[in-house]
Amino acid sequence: MKRILLLADADELPGLTRIFWNVAPEARVLGVSTRAELEQATETPPDDLRLVAFCTDVIVPEAVLARLPGPAYNLHPGPPWVRGVYPSVFALYEGLDRFGATLHEMTSDIDAGPIVAVDEAPIPAGMDRLALETLARELVTGLLARMARPLLATDGPLFRLDVAWSGRAWSKKDFEALCRLPDDIGETEFRRRHRAVGEGPNHALYFEKFGRRFSLDPPAMSGPVVKGGRPVRS
Repeated sequence: MKRILLLADADELPGLTRIFWNVAPEARVLGVSTRAELEQATETPPDDLRLVAFCTDVIVPEAVLARLPGPAYNLHPGPPWVRGVYPSVFALYEGLDRFGATLHEMTSDIDAGPIVAVDEAPIPAGMDRLALETLARELVTGLLARMARPLLATDGPLFRLDVAWSGRAWSKKDFEALCRLPDDIGETEFRRRHRAVGEGPNHALYFEKFGRRFSLDPPAMSGPVVKGGRPVRS
């Protein structure tokens, strides 16, 4: 049985560890949440160590990947056809009708490694960002539960699906450009952006005029700002 090195936000590690213990109570799971902790845990990795990253912003250095005994795996919201940052935003902006979560081998490039598992679900008409982020959270957690046994029990690389990454790799610059409303924006484009971006202190739409920046005030009953289906403090 593989020893799991689980890279995730610190407050998520207990619940994620239980997912592996539900499959195998004897599973050995070490949780890390920062790059420093990751590098320390992989200085001299044992032969049975498997790195699993879950919805983390930590960039795993190439040197860490190189000294691991086998492929590392990344699990995140977003299907193979929506690559890069803020996949829920760009899925909504592009008007896609399906979303998902992906487990893939980790490489030095973002969303580029061989894909080993995908769970997907439809995006209903009218679904906003908060609802899609909540759905994404359910998908990514469910995918970890489904793949926990193969991650623990499979010697060597996991079986690779005949599924390729596709579409544009969206960046933070693309997101920032989406948030900035042009002076001549029409109602259709505004509503398209508003559905995709939402409102809130961390991702409000705005426009610039007379050298000043004007942001949208969220309505009094607006929902919380979310990331990966989890509320983000203002």
